[in-house]
Amino acid sequence: MPEATTDVAIKPAAALKPAARTLQGVDPAAVTAFVEALTAASERLSVVTDRLEAARVHDEAFGKLIDADKIREAYHARLPATEHNLAEARDVIDHFLAEFAADRAA
Repeated sequence: MPEATTDVAIKPAAALKPAARTLQGVDPAAVTAFVEALTAASERLSVVTDRLEAARVHDEAFGKLIDADKIREAYHARLPATEHNLAEARDVIDHFLAEFAADRAA
């Protein structure tokens, strides 16, 4: 059984304050908070992706459940979509992080 997810494992990495660029007319604290939130979200999605990979269900696990074939088919149909959605979410976050990085030219 997968262990429970807690923020404890995530906080040390999120505690590293990522450098955010300054934007004219925007409170630097707001940009920093946004970058920190994006960083934390990316880390959480990484944990979800890793745990999803570790908790794969093999075909034999469906056994003789009622409607096992339907459940197996649904699992195999939805798993790739879930993995795609997680990867896409991380890509979007990475794009925002690149845009708000301190070393990005104004």
